[in-house]
Amino acid sequence: MDDQLKNILAKVQKPGRYIGGETNSVRKEHSDGMVSVALAYPDLYEVGMSYLGMRILYHLLNEKDDVVCERVFAPWMDMEDELKGSGRKLFGLESGTDLDEFDIIGFSVVYELTYTNVLNMLHLGGVPLRSADRKDGDPLVIAGGACCYNPEPMSDFFDAFVIGDGEEVLPGIIDEYRRLKESGAGRDGILKALSRMEGIYIPSYYKPEYENGWFSRIEPVEEGAPAEIKRILIKDLENAYYPAKQIVPLIKIVHDRIAVEIMRGCPNKCRFCQASAVNRPVRLRSPRRIRQICEDTYKSTGYENIALLSLSSVNYPYLAELVKDLNDDFRGKGVGISIPSLRVDEAFYEIPEMLSTIKKAGLTFAPETASEVVRESIGKDIDVKILCKSALLAYQHGWRKLKLYFMVGFPGEPEEEAKRILELAGELSRLKKNISKNAAEVRVSVNPFIPKPHTPFQWLGMRDANSLAHIKNLMQSNSPKKVKIDFHDIDQTVLEACMARGDRRVGEAIFRAWEKGAKMDAWRECFDISLWERSFAECGLEMNRLAQKTYSTDDDLPWGHIGVDGGLDLLKKEFQLSGFSRE
Repeated sequence: MDDQLKNILAKVQKPGRYIGGETNSVRKEHSDGMVSVALAYPDLYEVGMSYLGMRILYHLLNEKDDVVCERVFAPWMDMEDELKGSGRKLFGLESGTDLDEFDIIGFSVVYELTYTNVLNMLHLGGVPLRSADRKDGDPLVIAGGACCYNPEPMSDFFDAFVIGDGEEVLPGIIDEYRRLKESGAGRDGILKALSRMEGIYIPSYYKPEYENGWFSRIEPVEEGAPAEIKRILIKDLENAYYPAKQIVPLIKIVHDRIAVEIMRGCPNKCRFCQASAVNRPVRLRSPRRIRQICEDTYKSTGYENIALLSLSSVNYPYLAELVKDLNDDFRGKGVGISIPSLRVDEAFYEIPEMLSTIKKAGLTFAPETASEVVRESIGKDIDVKILCKSALLAYQHGWRKLKLYFMVGFPGEPEEEAKRILELAGELSRLKKNISKNAAEVRVSVNPFIPKPHTPFQWLGMRDANSLAHIKNLMQSNSPKKVKIDFHDIDQTVLEACMARGDRRVGEAIFRAWEKGAKMDAWRECFDISLWERSFAECGLEMNRLAQKTYSTDDDLPWGHIGVDGGLDLLKKEFQLSGFSRE
């Protein structure tokens, strides 16, 4: 670490975010013949280091002898001020190399409200923000992650998008990059070659068109660019790469644990869930392989908690057997087993090994809705009677609190839905009186429904902000005793909907908002809706109209050129079955 960086870190609140050197991190020299890659996460170190995908890619790439891979995260305000004041660029943690000196910058983009952070990181790293402004010698800037299933709002800023599983695509991108660079190819030659690879979208090779102020179509303008970009997936999760030597951070992060993906994809078919839609089909790891990963990772990290991860871990068919075996494997070592995602299933809570995986402080369920009619429409297979039995069983085993996740804003009667949520939360709270004299504390987390791309509800619009504010006030003013309502910020939700469902014109609004100072928009203390309203208005766009936009099932959609298994026919069929198509 050079003296300038030491002086900077002495002035910031959490220098551990920026110094690197953690256990199991990899330090390599930048040299001729090596391809240098900066894996970038557009949020704080504590958030990015909790993202399993970044950990996998980091170690996968560093196991290649001809690749040097480093990490870079969004700096907090104090660090940004120090960088600007000293004239220092944003840098890779491992070597302090300036961001603009890397060959490739790969962003993990998993949440729309981090988009301005992408621009801010590029700016702080000395990298031209727009793809069109980059020249030979500038880094190749690519993106992967859930947000890439509608890449259009960020298409001006990325040279390429990875559609699908990054560990299946990224090594091939690097090999092709090296081959072309050694042959003397420039940026255009590299992008043309990448456009022929499955799972790669080069946005500059496509032109959107608009009619009457709305998106109408997008078509390739470069010879050989495919009309549809096909998603690429890992087919064999059992033998897919998984790092045992995971980095152990120097400071506390959001999820500080051994994280093991036991299943990719989800067998449930909730019609609102984009993660389920874009990760089909379901792929499993065997209990034997999972136990080996846990043993190897424990030896190299010393972590005292193992999280069994997937979109719905309790649907893993060998879960009870796996948890029992892991408890046997780690008996006497002080290692806990946790399952972050829980289903409403009375049989699940009758298995002692399952009960032991959940902290007694609180139990979480995600009914999504309290209406049987809406539940059937959205494809959420939950029986409220079993939910109540599961809660009662949990109270009997010592649980004191419940957390419930709901969405509001589905087609229908919002006031009636709000009333039913409060009634159900109150009933679940009072059930504890069968065990003790006090009702349980119930925290109800409420998120407005956003119709996401590639789901059967992608043609719907979001409920208007005034209606959502009315629902929020209704719920908070009428909540039963012991029931606390946490309603997600409506302005943040409207912005998320604009970017999740937006077309390429939204990119200019993102740029203007960043110019006005927008960043860290996922953090409530940093979020300023007025910056966004002014920026959208300057671009001739209205945020509420964009969020509420409905489409016909015959319309071309801004994300329609991004292919997902099942295609439009399946989505249209599910949309019809939901009954929402007739609203």
